[in-house]
Amino acid sequence: MTMRRIVTAHNKEGRAVVVSDVQLPTFQPPNRTDWSVYDVWAGADPHFPDAGERPKVGWFFPPIGGFRYLHTLMEPQTRAEHAKPASEEELKGPAKGHKHRTATIDMVYVVKGSCMCELDNGATCQLNAGDTLIQCGAIHAWSNPFNEQCQVLSVMIGAQNDLVEPPAAA
Repeated sequence: MTMRRIVTAHNKEGRAVVVSDVQLPTFQPPNRTDWSVYDVWAGADPHFPDAGERPKVGWFFPPIGGFRYLHTLMEPQTRAEHAKPASEEELKGPAKGHKHRTATIDMVYVVKGSCMCELDNGATCQLNAGDTLIQCGAIHAWSNPFNEQCQVLSVMIGAQNDLVEPPAAA
């Protein structure tokens, strides 16, 4: 699969223009060689008009008020760690192992296939194509135990979570 990103912005006269039209590369998150992620856009404190350039950010999980838009491809038969709930020690940082808690509100939409979201108490929620999940800083892990690739769009917005140290804006 390829993903094309088209960006509109403003020229020097303040007129709307297409400023870029590119094919995006994918990356693999740490310890998830079975997933491919398109890092579509991210930023903090947007201000317009601008040149439509993707801001350079030094973080994966956005700071308060920042955002990140991802398209994730989860290959079939990939599983999160299900052995035990994540301990508080394991969750000192924003992403330790597969179960994690972040200082973000995540809006997740399943485009194709199905996946599972597991919470730290062992409860699971199956998400199917067309489903939306709003993840409000809860401890969770993702998996695709099904026989079809799952495609997920997600937008993470940095938020105050008193249980997590938010990342600093870069």
